[in-house]
Amino acid sequence: METAQFIDLTASSTIILFLVGFVGGMVSGFIGSGGAFVLTPAMMTMGVPGIVAVASNMAHKFPKALVGAYKRNKYGQVDIKLGVVMGIFAEIGVLIGKNVMVDIRATFGATGTNLYVSFVFVVVLAIVGGIVLRDGLREKRGLDDSNDQTPVELSPLVRWVRKINIPGTMIHFKSIDARISFLIIAPLGMATGMLAATIAVGGFIGVPAMMYFLGLPALTASATELVIAFVMGMGGSILYAMEGAVDIRLSMIILAGSLFGIQIGAIGTTYVKDYVVKLVMAAIMLLVLVSRFFYLPGYLSELGQIAPISGDTIGVLNGIGQGFLFFALVFGAVMILRALYTGIRDHQASERASETDTQREFSDFRQLSPLGRFERFLVASDGSDFSAAAVREAIGMAKRCTSKIHVMSLVATGSEYGGFGETVLKQEIAQAQTHLDGIQHQADSLGVSCATHVVHGQVVDQEIVHMAEQHQTDLIVMGRRGARGLARMLLGHATANVIGKASCNVLVVPRAAHIEGHHIVLATDGSRYADKATVTAEHLARASKTPITVVSVVESNAESASSTAAEQVVQRTVNYLKSNGITADGHVLVGRPDAKIIEISHEKKADLIVVGSHGHTGLERILIGSTTERILNGTSTAVLVVKGG
Repeated sequence: METAQFIDLTASSTIILFLVGFVGGMVSGFIGSGGAFVLTPAMMTMGVPGIVAVASNMAHKFPKALVGAYKRNKYGQVDIKLGVVMGIFAEIGVLIGKNVMVDIRATFGATGTNLYVSFVFVVVLAIVGGIVLRDGLREKRGLDDSNDQTPVELSPLVRWVRKINIPGTMIHFKSIDARISFLIIAPLGMATGMLAATIAVGGFIGVPAMMYFLGLPALTASATELVIAFVMGMGGSILYAMEGAVDIRLSMIILAGSLFGIQIGAIGTTYVKDYVVKLVMAAIMLLVLVSRFFYLPGYLSELGQIAPISGDTIGVLNGIGQGFLFFALVFGAVMILRALYTGIRDHQASERASETDTQREFSDFRQLSPLGRFERFLVASDGSDFSAAAVREAIGMAKRCTSKIHVMSLVATGSEYGGFGETVLKQEIAQAQTHLDGIQHQADSLGVSCATHVVHGQVVDQEIVHMAEQHQTDLIVMGRRGARGLARMLLGHATANVIGKASCNVLVVPRAAHIEGHHIVLATDGSRYADKATVTAEHLARASKTPITVVSVVESNAESASSTAAEQVVQRTVNYLKSNGITADGHVLVGRPDAKIIEISHEKKADLIVVGSHGHTGLERILIGSTTERILNGTSTAVLVVKGG
């Protein structure tokens, strides 16, 4: 049996691999789908045998799948039991697929696996890329009828699957509240695993299978697929490693690149419409398809399946294939970076424009009163306990302020499965509308004007910000799920992203929080952002007759001048509050700002913390961190973030 051949890594090839991983990560973050359909062909173009490219790609993907599954589970989107069960059968499919690849390599050599992988890529990308392109064009032309909110029943196929009762094989799954025979799940999982073992992309089968055979909601299917990807990816990596096919050098290099790229790609989605994301994805898929297609004649010639082709002709065909792949990578990177550059440029221009108004704003507090403009609220709800707290407080505050409330619920239309499911999509819309109708009834019973919206999209924070701008809302109210650590660093945090991107204030309500007007803690650093937070806190305190504690924190190693400046800021703020009839006291604390602010909020039994936000988003927030975000992650008290734009 022929052993796998690892390519020699030079400084230049290492840099190229890192850049390939970076672009693949950007593509993954931008389109919300795995970037393996870019990474595997790219490695093969660099001379990596097909079996090694697939194996190394699987080894780099399964850690990312674990992080993604962990985060999505925090949002209640993952059916862990189904993911594990289907993942086990997917593992069997991986074993079968791996054996097919190994047998092909043993019989036909590396050229045989290259041909096999390339052919499967051409077929799969033609199908999926064509569907995504159709969807993108329909959305651009306004022909997509997915806004039809007519409730529909489960499809006949799903109803038939759920009626099958094979004693001793039935398993109950909470995501669909139904019992399914594992004999139905087995072939779906095996097909997913076989595709993953062939091209390192199993989601093209796994997600539609869970939606159209089992009846899973689209959002749950995409989240559960991450569990499957982790299970089969880890097992597949071990199986391929036993065959000597995993080049851990390649895995680590592309993983390092993709961890940076995925952040930039995700940030880029903030500044483009959904149909643009789909068109970019389709274009990349079809370009990669064409790239792989030009390699097929050479492989067939080497194996003697067609008339011999001269080496010069094969070189020309391979060169054309390389050109198409290079263009696909550059095209994707340029589109994403262009969106990112445009968004950051506009954001910074807005910041500079608002900076010139600082003195006028500070001298005319009442003109700035965010509370006076609290006429329209927006709250995002997914039916979980986390969002229930946000809905409760939004309705309560809207009643006190005689404001109108908009409530939105997201229906996922991710690119991996967006083209397959009008029937399931309508079912999702009906379920979301039923949930919103319950909130509507709750608001009506309290005399609060309420409008509900079912929103289609894939990036939660992007859709929330867009809805807020569309309805010119004054306050976004959100629950807090508390993603921390590696999951938040790699994949972002919807609440923090909304705070960074929204132009209006954001109220973050942890599940156990209740805003009853007992005490407000106001954090200040003397900036114009903090000054605006002061104005907001003053009007809130006056409306609810609530005392305010003003706190400024200096680092333990700060110079005495910093402490003196902090004392002056606190005293100035306290004087302003007292001049407006607010009971206020002030403190300058030493230590880490978020820890000290949370500590004094507990000491004062505050039910609201008010902070100013510097408005950092995406890459800026990742690089410099955010005290506001750390406060959000560390407290069970509601936090009102006053925007400084």
